[in-house]
Amino acid sequence: MKLYTLAACLVLSFTSLAQVQSPQPYCTAGTSTNGCTPSITASAQPNVANTAGCVILTTGVEGQKQGVFFYGVDNGGFTPLPWGVGSSSFLCAKPPTVRLGAPQNSGGVAGACNGAYVVLWDQFHLANPTSLGNPWVAGDKAFVQSWYRDPQAVKGSNLSNALELTLRDPLPVPCLTTIPGMVVIPAGSFQMGSNTPGGAPYFGDSTTQPVHSVTISYCFWMGATEVTQAQFTAIMGFNPAFFGTGSTSGNYPVESVGSGLADAYCALLTAQQSALGNVPAGYQYRLPTEAEWEYACRAGSTSQFNTGASLLCHQARFRWSHHSLTTCFFLGGPDPVASYAPNAWGLYDMHGNVAELCLDSLESYVAGPVTDPFVSSTNVRVVRGGGWDDESNRCRSSYRNSGGGNNVGFRVVLAPILVP
Repeated sequence: MKLYTLAACLVLSFTSLAQVQSPQPYCTAGTSTNGCTPSITASAQPNVANTAGCVILTTGVEGQKQGVFFYGVDNGGFTPLPWGVGSSSFLCAKPPTVRLGAPQNSGGVAGACNGAYVVLWDQFHLANPTSLGNPWVAGDKAFVQSWYRDPQAVKGSNLSNALELTLRDPLPVPCLTTIPGMVVIPAGSFQMGSNTPGGAPYFGDSTTQPVHSVTISYCFWMGATEVTQAQFTAIMGFNPAFFGTGSTSGNYPVESVGSGLADAYCALLTAQQSALGNVPAGYQYRLPTEAEWEYACRAGSTSQFNTGASLLCHQARFRWSHHSLTTCFFLGGPDPVASYAPNAWGLYDMHGNVAELCLDSLESYVAGPVTDPFVSSTNVRVVRGGGWDDESNRCRSSYRNSGGGNNVGFRVVLAPILVP
């Protein structure tokens, strides 16, 4: 397979989010005293397995205003009610209603109509498996609306228009399905971490200790390459990368992204592919856990690198090899993805190029065997694999780090939904 073609497959298979059929809004939005008329949309209809990636978004809100989503579950025979005498807003969700997520600030510029509210339905549904006391089931409806503060308006607030959501049954599962640009990773066990002592050439440290047995109990798909700038732009609509931008940038990995942008990319990709029927029940696109990442990186190997005991300049994009005592390059920045040979499972650039964000917080390992470990206790995310500006010891299969910048990117997995 040609290297450019591999990345192009992902771009061609992921259509624009604008093409996804979304739930249709209804009712009339109120206009704020500053002339802002918010509009509510959703990226996809949700499903009962929380795999649809349903992102609910209200845009056109006045900047720097507190607001919250709320919903009801039965609109039968309900006629929208004026929010108050003289108000341009209507209550479109039949009471009783409950909050959908926590209150939030609209951001943007005060007085301008560039604020927004967003909520991820899947996360809300996982935390709230019942609605008004009843378990959610396929066919249930939620009538969602946004409330926002407007001190000069009737009741000191206004409302957006509304959205009708219908929960669907989940799609059937498969680990035999071929997904362009993705590699199937089988369930299995491995020894995670390293007890390598300090000093050249590996410079081991306590963060990789103790070595412990880890079982991944499920199969999953992992991106054969790091997410490219073309793929990121196709989903998000902009390119934050520092390196490789321009007419030839598409096949370079996106970098200069933090966990927030990476998580948003995964949520929108899940919504897009769910609407096309491409996400199995109980799965979602997300960042890999660091156990998934190391398991896939090793691909059955037990050495310091999936290339063996050493990492040399012709095997990956990184700065200095402690094994050949060689500077590998003089100019900064990553190479196009898949410029080097893949590991035994067909994954490219697991060592070097850009370091890769994971889903876990950076915490000490627990001794003893564990199954499907996942730790989410802080906002400090684990970064794995090393990047173009790292020395070989930081590219080891077991090496753990944190941080960001133009040395850090990510790859996605299509894997079971995880709850922090």
